[in-house]
Amino acid sequence: MNLRKVAPPVGAVASLLTVLVLALPFVLVDVRAELLNAYYAAGPTGAVGIALFGLVGAVAFASAERGNVDRVTMAGGLVALGAGTLALAAAWWLAIDETVLFSFPQQYRWLEWHAPLTTALAVLPAAAAAAYASAVVE
Repeated sequence: MNLRKVAPPVGAVASLLTVLVLALPFVLVDVRAELLNAYYAAGPTGAVGIALFGLVGAVAFASAERGNVDRVTMAGGLVALGAGTLALAAAWWLAIDETVLFSFPQQYRWLEWHAPLTTALAVLPAAAAAAYASAVVE
């Protein structure tokens, strides 16, 4: 398998998937706005930082093999974006106040698994970036 060709599209899709899963409560949960705001605002940058890094990562992965930037430089940038997205997702997950999390109505109990799932999905772009960097450096 040619990791240099496979890793960028996988990373772009994984970045978009991370952002889409992150946005699910915004679309599916119907509660007071301040409760959802408190949920998304946890952590150093809140969910906005994760979404921003994820979207920039998707664009960067999609342009990785276009030839506009040196491949080694692009690989380094992708590794930084992937690691940053993962770090922000983990920090957000760990910073969510349990009082806020358990204040949601019973039908939204799935939110207990939303932040861990988002963090787990953020591993995929980081892994794709590492695979791309490994293939480029060889």
